[in-house]
Amino acid sequence: MEAILLAAGLGTRLSPLTDNRPKPLLEVAGRSILERTLSALSDLGIKRVVIIVHTKKDAVIEHVLSLNLNLEISFVDQGKPKGTGHATMVGLAEVKDDFVVINADILVSKESLENALNSFKERDTETSAVIIGAEVENPMPYGVLMQEKDTLKQLVEKPSSLPDGIKPLVNAGVYFFAKETKEFFSAIEKSPKGEYEIVWVLNKILSEGKQIRVSRMEERWFDIGYPWHLLEANTHYLEKESGSFEILGEVEEGARLLGSVHVAKGARVRSGAYIEGPVYIDEKADVGPNCYIRSGTYLGKATRVGNACEIKNSIFYHGTHAGHLSYVGDSILGVKCNLGAGTLTANLRHDGKNIKVSVKEERLSSGRRKLGVIMGDGVKTGINVSLLPGLKLSSNTMISAG
Repeated sequence: MEAILLAAGLGTRLSPLTDNRPKPLLEVAGRSILERTLSALSDLGIKRVVIIVHTKKDAVIEHVLSLNLNLEISFVDQGKPKGTGHATMVGLAEVKDDFVVINADILVSKESLENALNSFKERDTETSAVIIGAEVENPMPYGVLMQEKDTLKQLVEKPSSLPDGIKPLVNAGVYFFAKETKEFFSAIEKSPKGEYEIVWVLNKILSEGKQIRVSRMEERWFDIGYPWHLLEANTHYLEKESGSFEILGEVEEGARLLGSVHVAKGARVRSGAYIEGPVYIDEKADVGPNCYIRSGTYLGKATRVGNACEIKNSIFYHGTHAGHLSYVGDSILGVKCNLGAGTLTANLRHDGKNIKVSVKEERLSSGRRKLGVIMGDGVKTGINVSLLPGLKLSSNTMISAG
């Protein structure tokens, strides 16, 4: 079994977090999305991985090569993105065996991948593929799996309606293919959107009289399509992995750590800091004195949270500083941001309604009652700056005092 990871996308819906990095490199609970997928594949005994790149490809290659995983990895430039089917097709030139295709902007547990792999290994001669299906609250924006028991009958992209009383699984973006299905990718046709999609191949397999099994994902699935999805995934993985947290850095006398708190090597927690886990404090981060770090927070490498700050359920990417007298709640701050004293993020509307965010010139509901600010890299605020719920700040934005 070999693997193809699709990591060539633009990630425009995740802007401004993807202004300077491809979306598979965004971190969740201390590890990039791409690293999590590669580690899971390695743990399952898959040795060879082809990564399809294009957007900011040098950053992807540099990051993967720094991970030192027990994998044979090659990179293929897709060129102009033309859909998931096209991305897979350009990678198949490197593949000789059965193969799994995974979208590199999703988070799926190792256990779910293992269940699907076992289902694939146990398939009969009539079965050409296994697809992972996930349960979501609203299936309509996704590819919906119409199935009979564990057999796929049809895959419908973003249906306008569903039969009464049925809440089907959705396409989780993970596909295990028998090597003979490569011929279908070679014959792939354009979709009505003008792209080459894996969905065409799946439906072609079914039309040829072959079967596709559906492997149900028991754990939560994360499709990292919008910035607030990172917060949801970050909270989930902090809770899931909290049992392995360790105190490896310096924790001064007078600091109070409750629950599961990871303090990485080279990090410092000063006296008076009050931290409620799960919280992950990465290498060379500097926390305190006299600050409050609440659960669901990831403080990245070389971050700083100083005196009289409160940070709640937020992500600070590396090098970001909140030096003093700031509140940051339910927010994501990019690389090397700096908050002036008294910077406050609001994360709740007075009417309690879900917070809307501007995405590609549309106002979309985040589905969250609480959501703060989403900052690109290098944002700087002056003293006494107030940021309203759902605000996005492009990279290198500067906000004057007051």
